[in-house]
Amino acid sequence: MNFLSDFIGKDPSANTSTVIVLLSIFLLFIIMSAFFYDYQKNNKNLIKINMLERAIKDLIEEFRSQELNLSEQKKILQDYKYTLEKLDLEISRLADSNKEDTNITTAIQMANQGRSLEDISSATGLTNEEIEPILKYHGKT
Repeated sequence: MNFLSDFIGKDPSANTSTVIVLLSIFLLFIIMSAFFYDYQKNNKNLIKINMLERAIKDLIEEFRSQELNLSEQKKILQDYKYTLEKLDLEISRLADSNKEDTNITTAIQMANQGRSLEDISSATGLTNEEIEPILKYHGKT
């Protein structure tokens, strides 16, 4: 306590001014340190954000390429489906022309629709022995 009373007692205005200047310098140093630390942290965060932006752009590009691949595959599958439907119709037509019987075509179409043996038999007049192979190869399971 003697130091403080000696310090203030000799020249109070000059000593008070010195304390205020020293305190101001100390606070200025603290503030500048805080700004510097904040600046460094912001730069690190900016680098991380740029890396994340690049990664997101790469992911978006990859998703777009996957979307194009899937669209191409969908088109190919639709072409195959169309071809298979045409082949099915051609097989039905050939069966009709070979046996001269439209009941087989009707039975195949009914089997494709998932109808039962009894429904097909009553609608076409075919026997169960004739309908069973049709259900086996054309029926839905």
